[in-house]
Amino acid sequence: MAEEQELIGASEFSKDRLYFATLRNKPKSTVNTHYFCIDEELVYENFYADFGPLNLAQLYRYCCKLNKKLKSFTLSRKKIVHYTSFDQRKRANAAFLIGAYSAPDGCS
Repeated sequence: MAEEQELIGASEFSKDRLYFATLRNKPKSTVNTHYFCIDEELVYENFYADFGPLNLAQLYRYCCKLNKKLKSFTLSRKKIVHYTSFDQRKRANAAFLIGAYSAPDGCS
């Protein structure tokens, strides 16, 4: 039940499979759901006071990571949730990544 509560505010990108959520705390993956976050893995290197978007190489790494998760046998029956924190900069970059992935001519 708590797992379903986590997904109430999530955006569904692929029916019953891929979600994007902003969460206050790091969730634990469950039998039915796999959570992952890239906030500390794919970090924008700013030039001045800007915060993104992430560069093309980072977008490629994200697409490869997400494709691997979506094709994984062990995750095949799980909902995959890309979550981010409430930090506005990290949130904007995470939203950019999943949006670019999901675009009609994107990585998916």
